[in-house]
Amino acid sequence: MSLKRKWYITLMQTDSAKLINFGISKNVCRVLMYALIVFILFLGVGTFYIWKKNSDLIYLSKLQKENVLLRDKLANFSTQMDSLLIKIKIMETWEDKQRTEKKLKIVNPDVRALGTGGIPFHDPTFLPFDNGLDQLYNENLLKLDFVKSKTHLTYETHFDFFSTIHSRETLYKATPSIWPVFGRISDNYGVRIHPIFRTQSYHAGVDIANTRGTLIYATADGVVSHAGRSGQSGLLVRIEHISGYQTRYAHCEQLFVKPEDSVVKGQIIAAMGTSGVSTGTHLHYEIYDVTRQRTVNPLQFVSLTEEDIVVSQYLKEDFK
Repeated sequence: MSLKRKWYITLMQTDSAKLINFGISKNVCRVLMYALIVFILFLGVGTFYIWKKNSDLIYLSKLQKENVLLRDKLANFSTQMDSLLIKIKIMETWEDKQRTEKKLKIVNPDVRALGTGGIPFHDPTFLPFDNGLDQLYNENLLKLDFVKSKTHLTYETHFDFFSTIHSRETLYKATPSIWPVFGRISDNYGVRIHPIFRTQSYHAGVDIANTRGTLIYATADGVVSHAGRSGQSGLLVRIEHISGYQTRYAHCEQLFVKPEDSVVKGQIIAAMGTSGVSTGTHLHYEIYDVTRQRTVNPLQFVSLTEEDIVVSQYLKEDFK
């Protein structure tokens, strides 16, 4: 029975026939096997722990490098936003200068400053990991929000400025403001003694005399509503302007436009003559206020400047 409860190990030397026997009980074998298993488990766990620790160290090193890189990127991003703010400031200064030159109201400095109350928003994304990185990140968020607001405001003020200037230019172009012809004023606007009927009458425009064929210019941008004969006015050109005025050019000898033609300020539209009821070669020029439904004195509108004369003389070359 005792032999069954033991394991025997036999050793034999290669140069001898002598045998050496060892007897080990089953319980001792079990203990040794269990010890071996425990040892292997501890060896595996230790190896895994060392590998895991080494992997964590490698990952930590990578995170540290990424942290440094992220800080550099955020610092560079902040510098770029500072550069944008400088450019926006230059644009604001330019706009204020242009507004002053154009006699427009400049934007209130307090509006440009974009001052706001309350507690600023804080993004806690990096707060659990790095206070310095958290602060840098949130500073950039605040600066980015400020740049976005400044960009939007500058776009709005620029759009308003250019819209105002465009409206002014459009209105100026559509408002009679140059002389319609070269010559001398032979009769003024207002009450007068009619040169033919010798009765007191109301003269709705001004008469400008010159030689036959003198070129006549549109005094504002508009659309021709009439170009042809019109009773005592003879050959007449009538132009409608979006500014709310209508200009009339009477007693022409020759017309260079037709109804529904679009004309621009300074464009040649006719030649001076003496058609209709007229005592001599001249242009009868009227400005009619469509809104108030009455004529106005053309001399309140015309402004003979060197620039206007040059433009007219340049256009005149087309009809030589």
